[in-house]
Amino acid sequence: MNKIYKVFLFSFSVFLVSCKDKEEIPTESIDFPAAYVVNGGSNTISIIDLNERKVKKLIQLTDLGRFPHHIELSPDGKKLSVALPEFDFTLSHDQLHNATNLKGGIAIIDANNGKSLLKMQLDRVNFNAVFTHDNTEIWTASTNHAGEMHVFDAATGVLKDEIFLGADPTEVVFSKDGRYAFVALGESSFILAVNVKLKKVEKYIKVDQFPTNVWLADDGYIYVENKNLLTINVVDPATMNATESIDLDFKPGQVAYHKGLNELWVCQAGQNKIAYFERKNNKWVLKSTIVTGDDAHAVKFSKDEKIAYVANQRGNTVSVINTAAHEKIMDIPVGLNPNGIVLRE
Repeated sequence: MNKIYKVFLFSFSVFLVSCKDKEEIPTESIDFPAAYVVNGGSNTISIIDLNERKVKKLIQLTDLGRFPHHIELSPDGKKLSVALPEFDFTLSHDQLHNATNLKGGIAIIDANNGKSLLKMQLDRVNFNAVFTHDNTEIWTASTNHAGEMHVFDAATGVLKDEIFLGADPTEVVFSKDGRYAFVALGESSFILAVNVKLKKVEKYIKVDQFPTNVWLADDGYIYVENKNLLTINVVDPATMNATESIDLDFKPGQVAYHKGLNELWVCQAGQNKIAYFERKNNKWVLKSTIVTGDDAHAVKFSKDEKIAYVANQRGNTVSVINTAAHEKIMDIPVGLNPNGIVLRE
C-alpha cells in the first residue's frame, strides 16, 4: 500500500511539473529588445522579442477603449502612448465625418511591464498621442471640423492647454529639436507649425490640397502624406517651407528615412509593398519596391538600420526586411489590423 502511495505521489508530482512547464508564465518585466505593435482590430499590443522574432507578450486594451490607433514611445523609453478613438480607421474618411457622436482618448502604458498608468478622455476622435521631448507633456489633436490640439500633463493626465487648429487635424509629430509640433489640416492646403513653448500656431505652411498626415523622418525633415493627390511634400522645419514635392502612382502611407543607404521608404497604403527612393540630381527618385504583407501601414528601422519592421494592417503581420538586400526575411503574426509600431532596443 505504501509503495503504491509513493508511486502515486511521484506520478502526481511529475504531472504538476509537466503542467507548470506548459503554462504561460507572465513576464513581469520586458527585459528584451522589443517591438510594440498596436492592433486596432483586437484591442491589443503585441510585444515582439526582436532576438527571437516572435510575440512574447500581449497587452490587452479592451478595458481602456476601442480601436487603439498608432503608438509612440516616450523619449526616456519608459512609457507608451496610444490613441483610443471610438472610430475604426480602416473605414472611409467620409464615415469619420458622419461619426460626430464618437469620442477619443489616450492610454499611457508602462513599457517595462505593460501595465496601464493613465487614461485621458477626449470629446472627439484622435489619431495619435505623442510625448514632448522633455517627457513632461502629451499632445494629441481632435479630428473634427473645429479641431483642437490638447496638451496634457504627462505625469498626472490633467489637461493643461487647448489650441485651436482648424478643420480635420490628424497625426501630430514634433520637430527633431522639439521646438515645434506639426499637424496636417485635412480640409485645407496647409500643415501647421505650433510653438511648443508658447502653445500657439506659429505658421501655416502651404502644401498640396487635402494633406492626410505628417511624418518626422530621421533626416529631420517633415514629410507630408497626400493620399488624395498621390504626392509627398517635403517641409524643412528650419525655414518652415515646403522645399520639394514627390509625385507617386500609389497612395502613400508612413514615410521613413534610412540614413546609411540615403533612401526614403514609403508605405504603399492598401498594397503589399514598400517603395524606396534614392537621391538623384537633388531630387527623390523611385528606385524600386519591396514585397511586404497585405496593406503596409507603418515602418520602423532597427538601431543599426540593418532591419526594417513593417506593420501590415490587413495582413495581421509584421514583415521583417533586410534593408541592404531590400528583401523580406519573414512575417511575424500579430493581432488584428496592426496600425502602428515602435521599437525599444
